[in-house]
Amino acid sequence: MEILIAQNLARPEDGFGLQQAVLEEVAAGSRDSTTLLWTSSRYVGATHPETRLPGFGEATRLAEEAGVPVLVRNSGGGAVAANEGSISFSVTSPVEDLRRGLYDRYTEGVDLVVEALGRLGVTAEAGEVEGEFCPGAYSLRSGGYSGIKIAGLAQRVTRRAARVEALVLVTKTAELRKVLELFYGALGLPFRPESVADLPGADVPQAIRALADAARRRYGARETEIGEKTLRRASSLHERWRATPGPSGPVSSNL
Repeated sequence: MEILIAQNLARPEDGFGLQQAVLEEVAAGSRDSTTLLWTSSRYVGATHPETRLPGFGEATRLAEEAGVPVLVRNSGGGAVAANEGSISFSVTSPVEDLRRGLYDRYTEGVDLVVEALGRLGVTAEAGEVEGEFCPGAYSLRSGGYSGIKIAGLAQRVTRRAARVEALVLVTKTAELRKVLELFYGALGLPFRPESVADLPGADVPQAIRALADAARRRYGARETEIGEKTLRRASSLHERWRATPGPSGPVSSNL
């Protein structure tokens, strides 16, 4: 298992591209199982089903007017928002049968993030959160159902590799609350702003170390350089993620 860390990316497209490049390399057998952690400037990450909702064009307009670009990610769940205070964390591994292992990967991902948060003094558990963004059974919460959402997990599964990913909200969440309220409101979906808050007593560098250390303990992982080939592939994918207006007005992605 390798650990790759990319901090303070200028564009969130770079992070999305890194995730995809790593998935392709693991699927091709040219890279071992990989833990990837990255941070970037702010963005909203929507999903393909959301692009087909009647309010998606308006949601995208409102977010971009607020200075937050909208990207369309190729994993499940619902719309998320991130900024420099958030960490994208993923574990990508080869698979032999895409019909098996889905729930095991979710459980393992939840356990790993809970362990890392515990090292930061944050007690977390898996479970849904009232009015949460990206709602699902594999959310990580603090304070029970009416508490806050710390992270949400999703998966991307292909014929030869699978990625389980988590967006961990650490600091600077006030900005995220505002854009999520705009975005979910335009989509006509519920969102409770109080479900988003900073982690007490933690910062992004501490959280990155805790997540990387959890991967080391669990997998015997080692930190390595990303490599020029992977970076070039990530850069070549920039245009795949941005939501763009279609000819008749709705917003779609280039995927």
